[in-house]
Amino acid sequence: MPQLQGKLLFGAEKHGRQLDHFIWSCTRAYPVRHAFSLGDGKPLPNELTTSEAKAMLKKAADFGVDNLFISGAGWTGEPLMRPDFLEIIRYVAELGLSPYVKVTGWHFDRRVAKELAAANCKAIICFAGLKETDAKLRGREAFEDSINATQLCKEMGIPFAVSVINTKYVAHQVTALVNFAIERGASSFHLASLIPQPIDLENQLRILGPLEPTPQEREDQLEEIYQLNRKVHGKILIVPYEMFNNRLLKTKEPNRELRSTCSMCDNLYKNEWLEILEDGKAYACAPLGLEFGDIRTDSLEEIMGRMRSSERLKWLADRSNLKGKCGVCNFQSICGGCRARAYIYTKDPHNQDPACVYRPPKRDVKT
Repeated sequence: MPQLQGKLLFGAEKHGRQLDHFIWSCTRAYPVRHAFSLGDGKPLPNELTTSEAKAMLKKAADFGVDNLFISGAGWTGEPLMRPDFLEIIRYVAELGLSPYVKVTGWHFDRRVAKELAAANCKAIICFAGLKETDAKLRGREAFEDSINATQLCKEMGIPFAVSVINTKYVAHQVTALVNFAIERGASSFHLASLIPQPIDLENQLRILGPLEPTPQEREDQLEEIYQLNRKVHGKILIVPYEMFNNRLLKTKEPNRELRSTCSMCDNLYKNEWLEILEDGKAYACAPLGLEFGDIRTDSLEEIMGRMRSSERLKWLADRSNLKGKCGVCNFQSICGGCRARAYIYTKDPHNQDPACVYRPPKRDVKT
């Protein structure tokens, strides 16, 4: 079983709260189909009602949540498709929570921005690349909608991140996109993985697979981001959402203290990560189907306690079960690859991460 590396304190541990990340994918609905859209864009019939959503958020506030994220399900789910979105945001403010709200830019107008500012929200604004690339993947006017959202956030004093979906079309746009985010006034830039997503698992490889960058392109992006972080230090935080970024960091800075960024693994030792899907089901990792309760009926203490004692979670987190390159990798303790991505590509959660280009020193590869 993996052990935590050293005595590093992050997030909730530092701030005296119980749970570091609470993610609510509030709806599957989206207004416009994009190249990477999953599902039919319609809300599920059993999505949390307004009263159920408020009860869930009250549980989160009472339990103690450090980082609350409200987003749509998948890359194109849009929180503003919920008719009660602004009512929920007002209630979040009453509870004293300060959420991150992830939006596509659709219908993000001055009224929405004022409500987010009043509720002390932060925004994560999605793009699919520079203007031509964005139009190719999201259609006409989506780029302008997201630009408008950044402008309104800037005017209203809402801290925001520019989040770019990592596809083969942005493989060579990283520097330009970071400069774009700086120009827009973003506090951070996220390069976010396309696979895995928490919904429509059976169709992800067919729909999203052809859009993925190659392993070498990912590696080049991480190298570029490392150099950019050194160059623009203090101007913007650049975050690549790749498990194996730790490998690159350790290679560049051997004395740097790191630990695995696998939230699923961390849940065995502390309250790190909880995903609530639109139907109220609670997951440690939704793409792997690691369900541990229903927020409608269960307390957060019950849900997180089940994770802590889960034999299946221990089995999935055990590095000795890894196969292929991941099974013999010398960076296993601080990486381990993305288990959900391995599952989506190979149907085996212990297989090697197909997105990683690294070849470990020659050993007998486990199968």
